[in-house]
Amino acid sequence: MQDWYQLAREKTDHILEAIKKQPFITELMNGTLPSDVFQFYINQDAMYLAEYKKVLATVAIKCGHEDDTQFFLDSATGIINVENALHQIFLKDNQLAYEPSPTCELYTSYLSRIVTNHSVEEALAAVLPCFTIYKEIGDYIQANQTNKDDNTYQSWIDTYGGEAFAASVSQAIAITNTYAANASDDVLQKMEEAFVKASKLEWMFWDSAYNKEAWKI
Repeated sequence: MQDWYQLAREKTDHILEAIKKQPFITELMNGTLPSDVFQFYINQDAMYLAEYKKVLATVAIKCGHEDDTQFFLDSATGIINVENALHQIFLKDNQLAYEPSPTCELYTSYLSRIVTNHSVEEALAAVLPCFTIYKEIGDYIQANQTNKDDNTYQSWIDTYGGEAFAASVSQAIAITNTYAANASDDVLQKMEEAFVKASKLEWMFWDSAYNKEAWKI
């Protein structure tokens, strides 16, 4: 029998494939992504991660096993530290935007609501796409790019296609599968809904970055 993540992954395969085809990803892979678009993305990503760190800390508290709690606490600091290092490299003049885009705010608000008010199983499912999709996109780019030696964004690409991040992703998947194995059918359905919605929000985040999304009023 397939594990929970594999089943959820199959149901969101169309979302991952759509992300791979986004112009942001294609141009990032080719090194042709306009610098102002990448700067917008880095700005929004910094604000997203400031909230995601809190989300992971909340997940850690909800976990019933000490090792799982420690993993998410470590992730809340370790992943963010890696991201902060990338921001120091790529964030022009170290300046952050004044406010999150509508999609950035939607995504972080959704995650915060789920991890605060819902079960630990739903919380795990909601935060997992940020791990798994970034890993799959990093692997996809590394496998298909032809300009590794002169791509402006290679440091970013290597981070998400690297072994250290892969290990974290594998552990996040394993923890989620463990909780899913003992979940009721109702909880499993809610886990799937959370995973699908967070995956859609990942697509929206990439899309909003490429279009430099702004508040319409």
